[in-house]
Amino acid sequence: MTKPPLVETPEGWVPSGLKVRGKAGAKPTPSPVVAQPAVRPTATPSMPVPMPVESAAEVTEAKAATDSQASFRPMPVLTILSIICLGILYMLGDWQWAKYVEKSRAPAISAATAPVSVAAALQSSQPEYRPVELTGLVDPRSVKLRALRDGISGYRIFTPVVLEDGWIFVDRGFVAEADANKVPALSGQVSYRGVLRKGAKANSFTPDNDPILKDWFWPDLPAMGASLKLTGGSPAYYVALNLVDPLATGQTQINPWADSKGANQIPPERHLGYALTWWGFGFALIGVYTGLHIRTGRLRFGRSPS
Repeated sequence: MTKPPLVETPEGWVPSGLKVRGKAGAKPTPSPVVAQPAVRPTATPSMPVPMPVESAAEVTEAKAATDSQASFRPMPVLTILSIICLGILYMLGDWQWAKYVEKSRAPAISAATAPVSVAAALQSSQPEYRPVELTGLVDPRSVKLRALRDGISGYRIFTPVVLEDGWIFVDRGFVAEADANKVPALSGQVSYRGVLRKGAKANSFTPDNDPILKDWFWPDLPAMGASLKLTGGSPAYYVALNLVDPLATGQTQINPWADSKGANQIPPERHLGYALTWWGFGFALIGVYTGLHIRTGRLRFGRSPS
């Protein structure tokens, strides 16, 4: 095939018969660009939606507001058990404190103090712990009162003695439970020395007596006298002998219930130590309870704004 001849034109050499518009070498005019609206990418499960970024100031302000709020979410079971334990510890401490106060206020009995008759001691302003002496006819019957001495359970033997103007119980001493049936019955005229003691419960933990079963835990003197069908007398007080020998062994012992500082040989300072110990356990329990809630984040203390 023969190529058409070239023809020279102002725009340059071109094939013959070809029409040329415009100028040679001229750049094409760009078509106008129409702005297209921005299309946001559609979120897909594999591409998380971008969240707005908070400024550092906003984060600090939110954290400060959270820290400034106090909160407390108690553990239910632990809280109930702690309240019960605190109540028990308080009562034990209060009991020992009462014993401390009682023994601290008890008058000291001097060995040189001359004993008086039971009638004269009962007429004094403070009959308890007054030294007395008595002579009368002993009743062969006795009442066994449950007691504990030096960790040994047993009984205190209460025997009535008939005086000129009535009768009064005499505490003859303590015997172990194994020797309770070995206590001999007395008869005839006796003479004793001791101190007056008031018949009352030792504390709120002392069990109640059962007169029907003749089970005695504290010296309820009127009920004990009624169980022996005794009338009259001085049922409010009994005589705790200074020296006792309930088994008639010939070896007398000191009766701790005749001690002027109380119904045992524990000094009042020791009762004070017991009270402080029980109450100290209570404060320690509060500290453990509080620390556990702080550690688990259930207790937070608010911060004051600076």
